[in-house]
Amino acid sequence: MEDEVVTFWPDGTGTVEYMRPDFSDWVLFRWSRTRSSRVLLQPYRAFLEDDGKIVEGGEIPQNVEVEYGIELESRPLLDAPVPVLYLEDAGLFATHSGFGLLTTELRDDMRCPESPPEQEAH
Repeated sequence: MEDEVVTFWPDGTGTVEYMRPDFSDWVLFRWSRTRSSRVLLQPYRAFLEDDGKIVEGGEIPQNVEVEYGIELESRPLLDAPVPVLYLEDAGLFATHSGFGLLTTELRDDMRCPESPPEQEAH
């Protein structure tokens, strides 16, 4: 009944959403590759979403440079192996079992919910 979605946008921003029915924790970050298999994650906003409404700000994690890797793995209910992204524990993620990679045309409404004006990034 819970899931974690990490999105890396081509413009150098990203989101981590730890979602449960009608409630989500969000962390928004900037990212950049620093060298082969390393990425710098710079969180700049955190908030909670309760039944579609922003209810309060959360703690913003520290900037961190982490190692990443992509491996092909078998996953339950899938016929063929899928690429899985692994990131060092960056203090951003609730789970550390890897993220199945999907390439898709991202919709702007997947970026994050509407945030209150006092939480806008500068």
